[in-house]
Amino acid sequence: MKNIFIVLISATLLISCKTVKQIEPQNNLLTKNLELAYQKDAIKGFSVSIVNDKGVIYDKGFGFTDINQNKAYTSNTIQNIASISKTLIGVSLLKAQELGKLNLNDPINNYLPFKIINPNYPEIPILIKHLAYHTSSITDLDEIYAKSYILTKDKHDKNEGVYDYFSKPESKIELREFIQNSLTENGKWYQQNSFLNSKPGEKREYSNIAAALCALVIESATGQDYRDFTKDYILKPLKMNNSGWTSADIDPTKRTRLFAYKEKMIAEYALITYADGGFITSSNDLGIFLSELIKGYEGKGKLLTKESYEKLFEKHKFVEDGKAAYYGLFLEFRDGFLNIKNEMIGHNGSDPGVFTAMYFNPITKMGKIVLVNTDTDFTDNVWPEIEEIWKVTSDYENAIAK
Repeated sequence: MKNIFIVLISATLLISCKTVKQIEPQNNLLTKNLELAYQKDAIKGFSVSIVNDKGVIYDKGFGFTDINQNKAYTSNTIQNIASISKTLIGVSLLKAQELGKLNLNDPINNYLPFKIINPNYPEIPILIKHLAYHTSSITDLDEIYAKSYILTKDKHDKNEGVYDYFSKPESKIELREFIQNSLTENGKWYQQNSFLNSKPGEKREYSNIAAALCALVIESATGQDYRDFTKDYILKPLKMNNSGWTSADIDPTKRTRLFAYKEKMIAEYALITYADGGFITSSNDLGIFLSELIKGYEGKGKLLTKESYEKLFEKHKFVEDGKAAYYGLFLEFRDGFLNIKNEMIGHNGSDPGVFTAMYFNPITKMGKIVLVNTDTDFTDNVWPEIEEIWKVTSDYENAIAK
């Protein structure tokens, strides 16, 4: 029996060594191709992580985090990841349900300290699941949602650009007050057209404010600050030690500045509606989370039960612009992204100075993450560079999956 055990171990080691030998040339080729993509010279800095259900198999940064190009962008560089943050709401929502604190089919007003209704259909309650599938009938008005962006300081250097809708630091309020001001009838920013003329649950329209409201529902139902809830039930169990919601949660020396373009930084800002787009992490840490999602999709995750993961990835069909589209809980199912045809589950995001993408292939069980610290709107060459980055990571996935 002992000899058989030794043979089995030896066979496993041989398989592992063979896998490493097969992957190493592809890793080198990917690094070379990403370096070539970076030479398009539009992006200041970015990182790429490739993962499977075992963990990270490729992880590297390119470019710089500062205007003077003294600090390299690495796989441990930290930045906000925009709307990928919403995937944490989905996991947190199901964890709260497992804990018996709420049910996806419950009306949101069962938990909120104030009342939110669609004034066009006051008799039809908005349910928690409506927030998660973006069918709440809540819509983002630019003049209201923009109030969420708050500058972290009053004075700025000449090479720091300030968006005209960024609010001054003294405008900062808590998420609860922001939601109350925006969506309750007596709120100081309330407008009836913050709600669609469609019934809750009837039409899908992506809403950042509704996502942030979902985090507030979790907070109200559990009696725990949403940021602390995610730390206890996501970050700590996965040992995501370079992630958090504020500068106090992370090592600030690892955080990149964000750029309008390579020669111009964007003034530092934060989001009042932090849950919808303000998560701060590195590609390495986010790779741990993506690997967990892949395991969860296979029914082997550690954060949620198998049943909860099945609910997270349950496909719901919606018709958008005459075409069928499929979504899970704060997740999207895609058959392509950035001109690359591929089966994918995940999310992407953008904010001032930020572009991010996080998807995994449910067939190959491989996932890709790209974090970029440069805005996509100021120069024409950023998108082609991002597309090239995504293409070479997709080529890598195809080569490894053979």
